[in-house]
Amino acid sequence: MKNIDVDKLLQDIFNDDVSFDLKARFDEKIEEYGITKTKALKLLSIDKDVFEDIINGTAKQPNLIHVVKIAEFLEVNVDDFIQMVLKNQNTENITSIDRARKVRFLMKNFDVKALTKEGFFENVDDVDLLVERVLHYFGYDSIRSFEDELVTPLYSRIKRKFSDKMKDFWVRSAYQTFKLINNPNEYDRERLKDVIVNMKPYSQDVKNGLYTVCRALYNIGVTVIFQNYLTTTHVRGATFIINNKPCIVLTDNQKKYPTIWFTLLHELHHVLFDYDAINTNSYHLSDDEDLFLIEEKANAFARDYFLPKTDFDYIKTYIKNAYVVERFAKDKEIHPSLVYSFYTWYQKELYDKNYHAAFKEFYPDYKVAVSRLNPIAWNEESVRVASEKIKAVFEIN
Repeated sequence: MKNIDVDKLLQDIFNDDVSFDLKARFDEKIEEYGITKTKALKLLSIDKDVFEDIINGTAKQPNLIHVVKIAEFLEVNVDDFIQMVLKNQNTENITSIDRARKVRFLMKNFDVKALTKEGFFENVDDVDLLVERVLHYFGYDSIRSFEDELVTPLYSRIKRKFSDKMKDFWVRSAYQTFKLINNPNEYDRERLKDVIVNMKPYSQDVKNGLYTVCRALYNIGVTVIFQNYLTTTHVRGATFIINNKPCIVLTDNQKKYPTIWFTLLHELHHVLFDYDAINTNSYHLSDDEDLFLIEEKANAFARDYFLPKTDFDYIKTYIKNAYVVERFAKDKEIHPSLVYSFYTWYQKELYDKNYHAAFKEFYPDYKVAVSRLNPIAWNEESVRVASEKIKAVFEIN
């Protein structure tokens, strides 16, 4: 007998593809074989009452060996027969089977404990509420539709060494958001180059700069969203290719204003130069442990864009003079916090000096910058609601 795919059975119990009358099939077989019901059950070594309980769905815990023997006698695929037996169970048994299916779904796809800590789940003891929360958030009406429609497009082209449930959740949320936003504008690579060339001064406007740039990118087919960081994922940003259009996710993993701009330029480098590689793999996570792109090229692109080493060599002498730094930043058309941020990086990289805790008073609140983008938080009602808010921001006249 071949191995029984229990996981598939749990998914298919509530599917209507397999359906036949068990009693009628048994009657057909004993007539075909020319034997009585009593004789058949004696040959199968199955008690009459046990048989009736299995066929009628009243057996509280159907004996698997008996089930398999009946399936063989009826010449029915074992998986299909078990599925029918399970479907015929009484309400109490069906409820317990459904719970097992839901538990499998949750354990397979989600880190319930971590997501509860993030505020996504509230009651971790009620399996029905947990499943309802997941399906509502992603916009699906059943476990089957979630697994068939959401997971397959993401992972069918990627060889995955292991499952990181939190990272998977983060990716699924972003992917579903982009699908719902469905940017109607065609991607224009040449116009993207123009936007990049001209976007630097907008970093000076904390309240409206990022919002303005992201709207300009949306108009040339590049969708940018801001999605809250998830603990343990180590994801700074990501680039997806959906419907042949680049989609970028920014996060607040370091909770710093300069990092948001750095991440945006980093991801735009991937869009410009790694488009085909990302398209082949569906998406790329920056700072992912399984890199297929050279991250340092994207990092260098962002650094050279905002503060190349020659600028660092000049400003390092005056870094403690806030007035000089402010004037320097203005001349370079960037926000002063970017000067401090890159100065900190160069000091660590070149001289192994740690200025991580320095200059924080010059860093504006990043939340002000992303607020107009309607950042996706884990206590959101649903991805659909968040997507509608984002579309309203991008498509306003």
